[in-house]
Amino acid sequence: MLKRRAFVAGAGAVLGAGTLGTVGAHETDPEVTERPTVVAHRGFADVHPENTVSAFEFASEGGIDDAADRRRADWIELDVRPTADGEIVAFHDEELGDLTDADGVIYDQPAETVLSAEVLESGQTIPSLRGSMEAIPPEIGVNIDVKNGSENVEFGRVENAESEREEWRWLETVIDVASEYDNELLFSTFWEGALAAIRSIAPEIPTAYVFSESIEEGLAVTAEYGCETINPPLSMIQGTPFFEEDEFEDVDLVAAAHELGVPVNVWTIDTWYECERLLDAGVDGLIMDYSELLRWGARS
Repeated sequence: MLKRRAFVAGAGAVLGAGTLGTVGAHETDPEVTERPTVVAHRGFADVHPENTVSAFEFASEGGIDDAADRRRADWIELDVRPTADGEIVAFHDEELGDLTDADGVIYDQPAETVLSAEVLESGQTIPSLRGSMEAIPPEIGVNIDVKNGSENVEFGRVENAESEREEWRWLETVIDVASEYDNELLFSTFWEGALAAIRSIAPEIPTAYVFSESIEEGLAVTAEYGCETINPPLSMIQGTPFFEEDEFEDVDLVAAAHELGVPVNVWTIDTWYECERLLDAGVDGLIMDYSELLRWGARS
């Protein structure tokens, strides 16, 4: 269901459409055959007002060549939360106050309040999930990053994921809405309870566990739930200047993921230098705040 680089016997092999982390032929240099998936983080959040219809529209425009004057996204990442009355909206923070002109915890507020909240004084308001999906062309994949919709769920690993099942019931609506569209889908989350709920509701939907505190724990969750990809921070990627060896286990995460047959999509990328070093380390996808970061490497 996803476009990705597949690794067979330690060698990179390009699969055709239908497999997450893209590899596309470089349109201006036929010798460059492997380039990363470009994932627009909240719709390229440092260029456009994040998680808004305008961000998703702009992130969808341009060419797929890394050296194009404007590089569009291969995938768009957006965050979802429920409102108090069950509407699903695209918004990252739990609190409305830092990013909008409204206040309160988003899942305690009615849809009328949330959907009218202006984002970052941009003139754009928080969109519904349906409005977000309408803005994204079907040829662009959608990475739906699931946030909590209740204070009664535990971040990360949980002792009994099934005990939280009722708190994640709203994900049924998320899946119903997203599945109405033709875009390829990936559901990612930091919350194991959400991952368990998604697998229960729609086991065929590709998932990713978002790594945070431990590489080994993240790999264990990925294997347990059969996740189709992993989304770690760049500080977990060994062999790069960004690897925090004092914080994480001595594990080559890229090699371990590829041995499992899953691609690695790294967050959050803000410079061309990060792009190039991560590509050297073998990552498959870059979750980026800017659309043009790959141009320097492509043109050089």
